[in-house]
Amino acid sequence: MERSFENWQARLPIELQDMVIAPAYIESFHDDSIPASKWRGYDSSGEICYYRHTYTLWQECFDDEDQPYLRQLEAEALEAWRCTDGSWLRRLQRNGAAGECRSHTPDKGFERVAARDIPKF
Repeated sequence: MERSFENWQARLPIELQDMVIAPAYIESFHDDSIPASKWRGYDSSGEICYYRHTYTLWQECFDDEDQPYLRQLEAEALEAWRCTDGSWLRRLQRNGAAGECRSHTPDKGFERVAARDIPKF
């Protein structure tokens, strides 16, 4: 599971960096049992201005010869930056198990969304 944290703007295109608020500090949380990670960035007044989470869900399966293997059920990466106008810039990427109806959510790229559309916990 990814634990290292690159720069908060590493995946944000240069042309969008001037429209977001830079975090003064970032906290991170990791759960190796899922595996999942979460980062929250706060501005100088303590308000959340950056959010990122990643997780992958796995299922233990057995092949025709009863050998165990792990099958990915779902993976998600969400990253969001608070803009200077109070809206949020978000990018969401999701993948499910191969062959499933919900196996892939198209990457819509960067979207402007309201604060209610950003998880904070």
